[in-house]
Amino acid sequence: MLKTPLCDLLGIEKPVFQGGMAWIADASLASAVSEAGGLGIIAAMNADANWLRDQIHELRAKTDKPFGVNVMLMSPFADEVAQVVIDERVPVVVTGAGNPAKYMKAWNEAGIKVV
Repeated sequence: MLKTPLCDLLGIEKPVFQGGMAWIADASLASAVSEAGGLGIIAAMNADANWLRDQIHELRAKTDKPFGVNVMLMSPFADEVAQVVIDERVPVVVTGAGNPAKYMKAWNEAGIKVV
């Protein structure tokens, strides 16, 4: 199987990076992708912090492999979701629909890899 520097950086076995598809990329899909050796992504979409925290806990009950969260920066819950990924020690954050500059210092200090 092809192994790339991205695999080493993210701690994954296969160079498969699942997209953060709203209403589809939940803990079930993300944990399956991560368990198979890729990087599963939970889409935070317009969900609040409690929903995301529950999804992270559900994913961690299914796998101990690396995963990420897609933070949609236009969400009204972006600030609280940005804090949840820190509090829950999410290894990778993927952003979309905006500029992540206001969160980058905190995410970097937390050791989160941001794509």
